[in-house]
Amino acid sequence: MIVNSYPPRLGGLESHVHQLANELKNAGVSVTVVCLATEDSDTLEEGVRVIRLRLHLPIASVISFPSWGTTRRLSRLLADEGITVVSTHTRFFPMSYVGLRAARRRKIPVVHTEHGAGFVKSPSKVIQFFSRVVDLTMGRTVLRKATQVLAVSDPAARFVARLAGVDALIFPNALRLEDWPPSGGDHTPEGIAFLGRIVGGKGWEMFVDVAAELIQRRGFDNLVVHVLGDGPDTDALRARIKSKGIEESVQLHGHAGVEAIRTALHRSVLVNPSQLAEGFQVTLLEAAAAGAQIVSYPVPSIRPLLADGAPVREVTDPSFEALVNCVVDALRNPLPIMSRGILESRWSWRTRSREYLNIVDAVVASNGDVNLRRA
Repeated sequence: MIVNSYPPRLGGLESHVHQLANELKNAGVSVTVVCLATEDSDTLEEGVRVIRLRLHLPIASVISFPSWGTTRRLSRLLADEGITVVSTHTRFFPMSYVGLRAARRRKIPVVHTEHGAGFVKSPSKVIQFFSRVVDLTMGRTVLRKATQVLAVSDPAARFVARLAGVDALIFPNALRLEDWPPSGGDHTPEGIAFLGRIVGGKGWEMFVDVAAELIQRRGFDNLVVHVLGDGPDTDALRARIKSKGIEESVQLHGHAGVEAIRTALHRSVLVNPSQLAEGFQVTLLEAAAAGAQIVSYPVPSIRPLLADGAPVREVTDPSFEALVNCVVDALRNPLPIMSRGILESRWSWRTRSREYLNIVDAVVASNGDVNLRRA
């Protein structure tokens, strides 16, 4: 797996790669992850070899670049280690392009997973402009030259087709359900929760405003408000909470572990106030596994979770009032929680890793010639 970032950095993409790598290892596959970090290292982590290369020119804590000559270095590594398949993730990350080039030098097939469902959405016009330039050049090349393209959702697959004229297989996110035991007991919500990085575009500002509206104007005096996440805007988050006068109701958990997330979500409504999500938000799946109610603007992960019985309310009206009204309805009229059987059969990494190995087997059996290009 050749990726830009890997834990301890945590986000939806990093979680996807980490869980997939570990489940493949558990299935008896030899897995090596190559990523970028502030310092070089070569370690064994939970049975997975993780090689970290020094990063350069970090931009907005989102994207960074490898050293000059990394393609050549990785090409040697692939040959020396007898690598049979290379896995890359998200078309605009530099390591996806570098990984593709290194693999093609050794005639090794590449399985690329696309996590985005559109051009990058960001409050920054500069980031939007340059990310689109990258998409139309290196990103398009990654999608067209990969042996097989996977997409984490239907919208992501449609974006791949528009950008590169390639048909992608759907390969959604999943959970390590061993970390999410059956959530028994009372699930009547007594609070609301935000789960995500505290950065621009994630909607934390609107979440604070929703909490203030519920407490001060909608009669939810005893509402418990959970904020699960950390990031560069944490000071601004604290200031907004104070300006709204709701400090006593808000619990700031910072970067929280699975147990803390599970506990907070168990009797909460997860509010997903961002309209910028591009991929499959695993946070919504975590909420479903914890027995939480879910209120979200339309994002790619909503429809498949709805189809499988998750307690989701989709806010199709972009107004603030519509979002608040949906949260009020979720607090007062909770829907039945998602079936454990559905979670285990359709949304576990154990199941998803077997699907991935079947895809890899097909790629290897076809001598790498399985990518479908549209006429």
